[in-house]
Amino acid sequence: MLKKYLYTGILLGTIILAGCSSNEETEGQVNKEMTKGLTDGQTIEVDTISNTDNNIVVSATPLKLTQEQKEEYHMQYVKIVNEVNQKKFGLGIGVPPIENFKEEDWKEPKAYEEMIQDAVDLYLAEERKALNAISSTTNQMVTNIDGSTTIKTHIYVIDFILPIDVTGSFETQYNPVDNRQMFKKVKNITTSIGNHNGKWEQTSYEASLMNDGRTYRVRIEGIFSYLGISVEKAYTIEFHCDEFGNIS
Repeated sequence: MLKKYLYTGILLGTIILAGCSSNEETEGQVNKEMTKGLTDGQTIEVDTISNTDNNIVVSATPLKLTQEQKEEYHMQYVKIVNEVNQKKFGLGIGVPPIENFKEEDWKEPKAYEEMIQDAVDLYLAEERKALNAISSTTNQMVTNIDGSTTIKTHIYVIDFILPIDVTGSFETQYNPVDNRQMFKKVKNITTSIGNHNGKWEQTSYEASLMNDGRTYRVRIEGIFSYLGISVEKAYTIEFHCDEFGNIS
């Protein structure tokens, strides 16, 4: 039988990178499970591993592993995936339990790592494409009554484009050398997502003062939860102080 892999398919927010036979029954069950719970307009891709020159599907020879070797490989798979998840791309990769692996699913750890990296690269490319497709005019800035500034922007998590409000409170001070206002310190950064059934919980932020005190670059980390799946996401946003102390 031809070999197929769940290469970029999202299963309720978790990418499961294991092989499956390409019979119609299995493929139908996979597609049914993977599409359940996703919003309208989202698609699932199940890509074959193929020869790019002539489109011929390549089936690798299954590895012959002992149970001990399988357990060692599985541990390495988990380590590889954990290292990716620690980068908090919002991807949510998971490794299936060892008992779910078929004989033809096993790969050398290096090949598994390359497969994971291919999935990450594809995800990041899709993230750039999705966010670039949103007009910059949709990003708005609001000065609140309490003096804080809210930037309305978007982030990409799992396969969702989430509207998110980032609110920063800052102190500025006059710099006589440059004859202008500059940032003095950041008081607080808070975030909240807009119209979506999922839940966003900010876990931390780290602000770095740049551009001679005119810019704060803020790295924000949080957890997005949807349909019982929780994924860590980190992203960066900038606040700017003009010569009069206005924040944007």
